Amino acid sequence: MPDKAHIEQLVQAHQGHLLRYLRWLGCDDNLAADLAQDCFVKVLEGEFQLENPLAMSGYLRTMARNGYLMHLRRHRRTVSLPDEEVLESVWSENEGDDFGETYRIALQQCLHGLTERARQALGLRYGQGASREQISLATGLDPEGAKTLLRRAKAKLKLCIEKKVGKGRNELAANGRD
Repeated sequence: MPDKAHIEQLVQAHQGHLLRYLRWLGCDDNLAADLAQDCFVKVLEGEFQLENPLAMSGYLRTMARNGYLMHLRRHRRTVSLPDEEVLESVWSENEGDDFGETYRIALQQCLHGLTERARQALGLRYGQGASREQISLATGLDPEGAKTLLRRAKAKLKLCIEKKVGKGRNELAANGRD
């Protein structure tokens, strides 16, 4: 069994990436957390050792995808997923070699282009899970106004991120770390 420092390093390096992947496949937050934990336990209990982070990431994704499909079978649910090559190709295109860091940098930069009210509404909704009514109270808008504010903010972020990531992943990552 690896030592505590090795375990923490493995989990820190791959947990966020693995959880995003499972949610991308369709898992809710609780199921994603359970499946990710199962993957780490299997890696730690087994003799499997990969020092290459990209290879470990691919191995964890494969285990997570298989765990999700087994969960669906056990609960007699069907979900139509593309074949493994398509999933990996799309995931790699969007996450890249930097585990999605380029997109996170773009998001941070694009958030600065929003109004304070829009940032507040997004923080309440996605950071704290606030309802539309709670957001409307905090922002001084009626519930439909809060809904519109969130919709417009998300659309503006999406467009901004697409433009920034389109500039080139390496250029953006270098600029985001200055």
